[in-house]
Amino acid sequence: MNKIDVCVLYFGKPYQTIISILSLLKYSRRHINKIYITVEKKQPFDTYGDIYKVIHAIKPIIEIDLFYPDYFYNLDTLDYERVKNDTPYRWSIPYQYALENAKGKFLFIMHNDMVFHKDMISDMLASYDGNEKMAGTGSIGQCWSCPASFAGLCNGFKFQDYIPDQTQAITLHEQFDTPRKEKDIEILKAGKVHPLPECRLNEYACMINLEIYKTTTLPYAENVCFGGNWGFTADLGTGWFHQMVNQGYQFKHFILEDYAIHSMFNPLGQGIHAYSKAENYILSERNALQYLNENFKVDVSLNLKYSALYQLRTTKFYIKKQLLKVYHKSKISKITG
Repeated sequence: MNKIDVCVLYFGKPYQTIISILSLLKYSRRHINKIYITVEKKQPFDTYGDIYKVIHAIKPIIEIDLFYPDYFYNLDTLDYERVKNDTPYRWSIPYQYALENAKGKFLFIMHNDMVFHKDMISDMLASYDGNEKMAGTGSIGQCWSCPASFAGLCNGFKFQDYIPDQTQAITLHEQFDTPRKEKDIEILKAGKVHPLPECRLNEYACMINLEIYKTTTLPYAENVCFGGNWGFTADLGTGWFHQMVNQGYQFKHFILEDYAIHSMFNPLGQGIHAYSKAENYILSERNALQYLNENFKVDVSLNLKYSALYQLRTTKFYIKKQLLKVYHKSKISKITG
C-alpha cells in the first residue's frame, strides 16, 4: 500500500496542533508516511517557542518534515510571475512547500485545530480508485458565504451540476447580503461564473492528487497554486479550484462533520478571527490541554533540550522585534525632521 503524506500549517495553537495530529493518527496511521509542518514566519502573540511542544510530542511517533518559510503570507494578492520564478516566495504560500516536496501520490492537508473521530483518509483514497481525473476530495464550497446555498440551489454535492448563466448568477448575488458581495459580483462580471466565486476545496481537511497537481500547477505548469489569492479570486483556494474544474478535473465532496470536529476548543468557533484576542487564544489552548491530558497518553512537557531551544527561539524573535522598533522609529524621525 502506497502511503500518503500530511501537511499542517502551524500558526500557534500547539496543544490543538498535537491533538489534530494524534487524532488523525489514531484512525488513519496505517496510511501515513510523514507529517509536513510549515511553521509560519510570524506567530500569534509572539509565541515562537511553542512549536517545540509540538515537535517534542510528535517526533517520537512519526517523522516530521519541518519547514520555516522566509516570508509571511498575509493572504494578499500574489504576484504570478514572482510565484513562478521565486521559490522562497512561492513556498510562503500555504501548503505549497509540501505540495512540491511530498513524494507520494497524495497529500492530505489539514488545519491545526481538528479533532478526528473516524478514518477520513481511507474513504478519501477509495474515491481515487480508477478515476484519473479526480484532483481532490474534501469539503467543497464556502456555502456559508454563497447566495446559491442560501437560495437552496447548490451545495457541495451539486456544485458541478448547478451552472447558471452570467445574468442569472449576478442577479442571484445581488439579492443576498454576503460577506464578499461586491468582489463576487466583480468576478462574475469578468466572466468567471462556474464554479461560483465562493466555491473551493476547503483546506481544513482535504486530499490532493499530487500527480495531477504537479502537471497542472505552478511552478510545473500554468495554473495558480492551491493556497493563494490571485486578484481574480474571492478567497484563498478559489482560483486554483476554478481553473481545475474548468479544465475537466473532478472533486468529491465529503461532509467534514462525519469525520472530524473543527475548532472544538474555541468558544468563538472557526477562523483566524476566533483567535485574534489573547484571552480567547489562551482559553482555547487551556481547553485543548485538558482534552489532551484526558484522551492521549503523551508527555507535553519539554525536556532540557527543547526547553533551551524554546527559550532561544523566543529570545531571538524578541530581540529582532525590538531592533525593528528602533529601526522604524529612526526612519520616522528622519522623515519628520
